[in-house]
Amino acid sequence: MSGRIAIAGKGGVGKSTIAALLVRALHERTGKVVMAVDADPNSNLGEKLGVRVERTIGDLREDLLRKADEVPVGQSKQDFVLYQMQLALVEGSSFDLLTMGRPEGPGCYCFINNILRTFIDLAMDRYDHVVIDNEAGMEHLSRRTTKRMDAFLVIADETKVGVETAVRIIKLAREMGIEIGRPTLVLNKVKGYVHSSVKDIVQASPFEHVLVLPFDRDVERASIKGRSVMELADASQLYQKVKALASEL
Repeated sequence: MSGRIAIAGKGGVGKSTIAALLVRALHERTGKVVMAVDADPNSNLGEKLGVRVERTIGDLREDLLRKADEVPVGQSKQDFVLYQMQLALVEGSSFDLLTMGRPEGPGCYCFINNILRTFIDLAMDRYDHVVIDNEAGMEHLSRRTTKRMDAFLVIADETKVGVETAVRIIKLAREMGIEIGRPTLVLNKVKGYVHSSVKDIVQASPFEHVLVLPFDRDVERASIKGRSVMELADASQLYQKVKALASEL
């Protein structure tokens, strides 16, 4: 069974950057291909990983709904869906990326979603590590796209609002009945020290672990230029912290 690591947080806190760096660190540590899942409708994990995403699961879902009667003769509908799913998988040298894409439109997706859910679970079980980049509302987790998380990282900035949002996210995940291991609050882009008012909220939060990651000017430059963080220098203070996190996980 694979080690599944879910990452969540509100927009702008750097969760896709952390997800990409964690994919890199896990591959370097194990030498094995890591499965990356971009479950945020505002998909940009591919950009952080340095690959171009041509097709998402959202695109596939809509195509299958429109072409439900166009399954080739001699092929079951399930096999047809699974084949199309394979085409949506982007293969890198150190990772395979599956991008969930847009949410559902009008129509009945029950059959399609059941097959997609089955494929995703089967695909995840083929990898030692899976990193899932979620949106703050965790739509795909709420739809039971995935059933279990061995580690749950909630990324936040070093503000009162940021940490309070992170607390709401973990409470939402638990209310949805998702199996969560190692709930960790990650304070990202920290310059200097964390304010005492924020520390008070953190200490009263339901997180079992807290990790502080420093602001990194090189990551900011890469983001401005639309470059992959996979090119970030190994000596980067941020990347060294993420490597330590990968070791703990």
